[in-house]
Amino acid sequence: MSKLAFAFVAILGLGAMVTLATAQESQADKAAAKDAKEAKEAKEASEKEAAAAAAKAEAEDPESVDWTQIDWGKRLTRLQYRIMREADTERPFRNEFWDFFKPGEYRCAGCGLPLFEADAKFDSECGWPSFDKTIAKDTVTEHIDHKMQYPRTEIRCRRCEAHLGHVFNDGPTKTGLRYCLNSASMKFVSEKQLDKEIKTAKEKGAKPKASAPAETAESDKTGATVETGAEKP
Repeated sequence: MSKLAFAFVAILGLGAMVTLATAQESQADKAAAKDAKEAKEAKEASEKEAAAAAAKAEAEDPESVDWTQIDWGKRLTRLQYRIMREADTERPFRNEFWDFFKPGEYRCAGCGLPLFEADAKFDSECGWPSFDKTIAKDTVTEHIDHKMQYPRTEIRCRRCEAHLGHVFNDGPTKTGLRYCLNSASMKFVSEKQLDKEIKTAKEKGAKPKASAPAETAESDKTGATVETGAEKP
């Protein structure tokens, strides 16, 4: 065989080897991509299953949920997060419930805990929704707040520790209290929806949990700037 023929055969052989190596590499890439895709799908399915289980557990027994493990950044809007998890304050007269007076119930926007009944709401003319009593005596927890020049009583959701607002001893009703709330920290449930929930509970054979009466006293993406003369919730 001549040198030229030998070189030609060698080139053909080298080309075949390169082609084979390329094919093997392509197959390996495809296998790796398939494995990665399957792993991703399995992870997403697992996360979806876990989320569904968590949602079911929360719906059936919210008291059993570890609310310290909730990803509030995903669960809440920006405004809600700033109010409820960072204790900010929404603007007065520019929030959802300050002048809203329909029958129903107000619940924590974070965990759904019932907070106030609509008939406890009154117009305090401060620009924020105000109530004279909670729906139950253990609904909120109280904490001393020193963010301003004088101490105030901050109120948080008993279940998920979300910041709700403040309570003052200047209420006009016989309780003498004014629970000043951020609208963003609450969600409203209409009377019709409440009736539907009771009906559903009865159909499932479960009795709706009655709230213990509250003890009465004798006595957005926007900033948190308070207008002069207004008590910040």
